[in-house]
Amino acid sequence: MMTIQCVGEAFDLFHTTKPNLISRSFHKTGLSLPINGSLDSELDIKGFTNLEIGNWREDFVLADERADVHDGDDEHMNLLKTKTNNAY
Repeated sequence: MMTIQCVGEAFDLFHTTKPNLISRSFHKTGLSLPINGSLDSELDIKGFTNLEIGNWREDFVLADERADVHDGDDEHMNLLKTKTNNAY
């Protein structure tokens, strides 16, 4: 119980003393930018330059459309054996 109380107090203190830091972080990383891409130029993530986001609605591809699935055996493929496929 003591840990929860300490974490809660730390979060409350950080939230009340640094609200601009939290807001700016969400904005610069794109978490609070509009999804229409109109403000993508405001993305500013350290270590990433020339970010090109694009239009996710147009660029979205279903996994089935881009997957190249081979039906035969592949010596480079390892299957994970689990209880559900009774193969372990």
